[in-house]
Amino acid sequence: MASEYFEQIGAVATLGASGGGGFFAVKWFAEWMAGRLDKREARLDDAATKLISGLEHRIETLTNRLDAVETMLAECQKMHAKSDAEVMKLRAIVDGKGEIAQRAQQVVAADRLARAAERPKGGE
Repeated sequence: MASEYFEQIGAVATLGASGGGGFFAVKWFAEWMAGRLDKREARLDDAATKLISGLEHRIETLTNRLDAVETMLAECQKMHAKSDAEVMKLRAIVDGKGEIAQRAQQVVAADRLARAAERPKGGE
């Protein structure tokens, strides 16, 4: 009877050892997989962080360029308005000179007509 107990104790001990060993193996495999997944997740997080920071830097650079271009555009618009005003002024001067030349020609023609009318006809 004692040998039966030893056999049962041996069977229970073997069952316990193999169950514990199997549990340890499953636990180790689960932790190993979780560790690999954590490393993969960390790599993905690092890549996403680098990508986001690169995009933020690019957006900042483009925003600064846009501000500079808008400032230059405003300056160009001011200069264009000044140039338009100068062109209009010069056109007025040219138009005025044309009118002055026409009036001068009218005065010269009227003066010639008056002189021609004052001349005696036929050599008198």
